[in-house]
Amino acid sequence: MRLKRIFKGIAFVLIFAVSFFGVQGVLAGDADTRDYKRINGFFEEKEGSLDAVFLGSSATYSFWSAPMAWAEYGISVYPFSNSAQPLFAAEFMIEDARKTQPDALFIINITHLLRQYDTYLHKLLNNYPLTLNKLRMTDYLCDVAGISFSQRMEYYLPIIRYHDRWNELSLGDFYEPEDEYKTGNSYNSFLTGKADVDELNTNFSSYEELGQENEQSFIRLMDYCERENVKVLFVVVPQGADDERAGKQNTMIKMLEERNFDVLDLRRHIEEIGLDGKTDYYNARHTNLHGSIKFTDYLSRYLIENYGFEDKRGNDTYSDWDEASEKYYSLISGYITQEDSDYITITQP
Repeated sequence: MRLKRIFKGIAFVLIFAVSFFGVQGVLAGDADTRDYKRINGFFEEKEGSLDAVFLGSSATYSFWSAPMAWAEYGISVYPFSNSAQPLFAAEFMIEDARKTQPDALFIINITHLLRQYDTYLHKLLNNYPLTLNKLRMTDYLCDVAGISFSQRMEYYLPIIRYHDRWNELSLGDFYEPEDEYKTGNSYNSFLTGKADVDELNTNFSSYEELGQENEQSFIRLMDYCERENVKVLFVVVPQGADDERAGKQNTMIKMLEERNFDVLDLRRHIEEIGLDGKTDYYNARHTNLHGSIKFTDYLSRYLIENYGFEDKRGNDTYSDWDEASEKYYSLISGYITQEDSDYITITQP
């Protein structure tokens, strides 16, 4: 009888936990499902199937197009990224990612440092599956952001923050969104937006202090990559001119080079990439479809030449990549220009 009661107790706890976290996931969901698709989509990738995992904020997934890189070169590089992703989440995300992708190259976009706003932490943590590593990541990011113990409970249990969303829920909140394009962007500003970015950032001479917390955290990230023998490439992408931001990027690049990490400063390759601030961005921080095509083409060739990635098109293991890229090319075909056709194998309709 005692054993029976124990089993009933365990069953009750499990049922309660599943129900609780299910309800919490619905309440903490975002109407913009792009972050959810990219974060959760990574964990659905087949074990050992990725050439590289691309970490970073929105300046990662707006520049890099996974379905294009696959369609053109047969390389599988997944953007494990979300909007305003804190740079110092990388250590914990790499640790989780290496459980299923142990041989992957990890590309870390250092364009952005940690932003000190709680909303941005929620964009990552609310969409991240529950793992022990997630709890450690939550604690660390709250420490770096200076969030007190009493305030940080909503990051462990977001239902505390979002419990009053009951009256806003719709039927769509109860369905998990499916990413049919392997993170390929389909939002309107990306497909049709165009901003006149007068000057792209080519300031390589100034150096800005990172601040004590950021510097210590960046050193910790480098220490982790060295200690765990992570195959890693740090990159900076070209954005609109911003001397303070550029100065911090220059400081981080100097720190990385002093420790012999692989670094690719793509600000120095704007002409080779072919980026034009007047046609290839939808705002000063993000490329549109046309800029993404050029950037993806350049970085794909760089990865193949420097890391030996092989063309895996036609391999049955990657049939989901074939299907996703085919669907994505069908989507973007109506937006392709004549100039785009120099970089991509589909032409204007």
